[in-house]
Amino acid sequence: MKQEIREHRTVRINGQEKEIAAEASTSFHDFMTTVAQAVGQDGHVISSLRVDGREISEAEEQNLKNSPVNGMGAIEVMTASPADLAYETLDTLSQYVDRLVASIERAALHFKQKNYVAADTYFVKSIDGLDLFVQTIGGVKLALRVGLEPKIALAEASLVSIMNDLLDAKRQNNYVYIAELLEKDLVENLREWKDVAFPIFRNWKNS
Repeated sequence: MKQEIREHRTVRINGQEKEIAAEASTSFHDFMTTVAQAVGQDGHVISSLRVDGREISEAEEQNLKNSPVNGMGAIEVMTASPADLAYETLDTLSQYVDRLVASIERAALHFKQKNYVAADTYFVKSIDGLDLFVQTIGGVKLALRVGLEPKIALAEASLVSIMNDLLDAKRQNNYVYIAELLEKDLVENLREWKDVAFPIFRNWKNS
């Protein structure tokens, strides 16, 4: 009986070469799924990807997903633990909070000055930014395996309450209250995340 011969493709993972099964018709997406499964066995995830020496963004990876992997140049990946990525995310998130606070303060100022068109623009931008912030915090908590931590739980509950109050006030066109919630309650909450919650996350591995 003729034995089936499987083809392989070399990928460099954290500087080490590894052979991964790849038939002639294997797409880049399917190949990278196999690579992700291989690194996942050690509890790691892919943190960066290079093809033919060039770093590939998520958008570019999507564009390449149906391309045959055997027609591509050298593939290199770097990996990290979910916790390592969470700590990196916190550094980025600190800067994100600063930008978000600036947008929130501009929205509050426009509401106070009754410049409602500009106020609405910044308000929507702020709400979208808060939604992304909440999702990112959820990912950080999951990666670090943070359970019930009172100070973080308090910051979360406060943020949810403020966001609900904002949406209620917006439905009622209560612009004075919106401005107050934005420039006082919401800004104070976000600064609490930076000053109190983020240090707890950063020290979680030592807890």
